Amino acid sequence: MTPGTSPGAAWLRTPALLQAAAETETVYGGRVRAWAAVATLWLDLSAVAGRETASQDQRPVRLESATATARDDPRAAVGQRLVVGADPPWTILAIDHAQPSPGLMRLTLERPT
Repeated sequence: MTPGTSPGAAWLRTPALLQAAAETETVYGGRVRAWAAVATLWLDLSAVAGRETASQDQRPVRLESATATARDDPRAAVGQRLVVGADPPWTILAIDHAQPSPGLMRLTLERPT
């Protein structure tokens, strides 16, 4: 099936755990970030593309980028992350609501490898 052709969206086959950062202050004045589960999203994850980025003082870092389609969920936000299986988590860079059709959202994702 192709996106948007099934009202049941049976093509959304990849489960992903949506996580949000929860920061707290330590007794020594530092900050600790933990990731808390928000929801489970069923995705149609696109093909993954890779590239390298580098700054003057650091080694090159390989980044993977992808897009995913999921049912529209108002809890999803830029900066949260998606965990798919045992792979490194994806960071949500952008969300297009009602794309590719009403009731769905397109997520732009990135992760270091």
